[in-house]
Amino acid sequence: MSEQSTNRAVVLITDLHRRITGVSATIRNLVPLQSEQQNVKLWSRLPFAASPRLNGWQVFKLLRRQPTDRKFHIWHARRNNEMLWALFFKLILRCPLRIVFTSAAIRRHSMWPRWLISKMDAVIATSPAAAELVEPVVAVVGHGVDVQRFAPAGSRTAALAKLDVIFEKAIGQFGRVRPEKGSDIFVEAMIELLPAHPEFGAVLVGKVTSQFKKFSELLQKKVRAAGLQDRIVWFGEVPFSEVPAVYNAMSIVVAPSRYEGFGLTPIEAMASGAAVIASDTGAYRQMIDQGVTGAIFPVGNDKLFKEHLSELMGDADRLSEMETICQAKVQQEFSIEKEAAGINEVYEIIWGHE
Repeated sequence: MSEQSTNRAVVLITDLHRRITGVSATIRNLVPLQSEQQNVKLWSRLPFAASPRLNGWQVFKLLRRQPTDRKFHIWHARRNNEMLWALFFKLILRCPLRIVFTSAAIRRHSMWPRWLISKMDAVIATSPAAAELVEPVVAVVGHGVDVQRFAPAGSRTAALAKLDVIFEKAIGQFGRVRPEKGSDIFVEAMIELLPAHPEFGAVLVGKVTSQFKKFSELLQKKVRAAGLQDRIVWFGEVPFSEVPAVYNAMSIVVAPSRYEGFGLTPIEAMASGAAVIASDTGAYRQMIDQGVTGAIFPVGNDKLFKEHLSELMGDADRLSEMETICQAKVQQEFSIEKEAAGINEVYEIIWGHE
């Protein structure tokens, strides 16, 4: 069979960031599923076992030829630099392709990304709020999680024992330690509440970048001053493969962000059976049923955040009841399979207009 006859249309997915981010995690969860439906290739700066690494020249060789089964390839971008690269391949190198961009932002884009987005052939928004800020939106497709990876595995007590902490129950925050994520809101709430709940402790799971090193150090200083350094613990960045095991140790997960585009933490936590308390940003309101799977509070209302935390910390029976409800919510509404199917529908719509 000739090379030309096997030149299938490619769906090129890009992950051009120097670190594993939330976007990277989403891509790595989606690619194996999308590959079952499409001829998916991943261009990433970071290694990924499920897909061979490509360089720019290999990408050009993949995209330069007209596919035999379609009139063009599809490039799926999620960042500004990825949109720019896509436009370079399409307009300068004249590759036969259409560009899809996924937008999660729930605030107005600045001028540069607005210009880039205006050159896209289609936009996927991750929430109705995000859809109001960009065009042309072809579909709203929320993120999902792999409910096989993020699922309870044994008892929380056993999972927590593996983390080598001194407390019996854990409250966790996942994501980089910085003001935007509300790390300070969480730490200050824990300093106030933990003395009344000796069975609980807190963990912060996420990287501290150089930009926010002083911010993190100041928080740790407050913790030491309160004598809680053994009960409020910084775990740092956890390898991607080990994150589900840490979620399994959590009784409660918090996401007190001051801003979030979408935010995977609540649904990863709920899939693992943990109740979630989150600020009303990103897509958190869609994920959390008030009083059923956790609680939502207005951004900036730290007092209400602490009230919700105190309530759940003092009600072990309610936390236990929430476990199966949280899991069912994610399985029904936020599975990675549902996200992959929604994205695939967008690809087919674009190819249908060829």
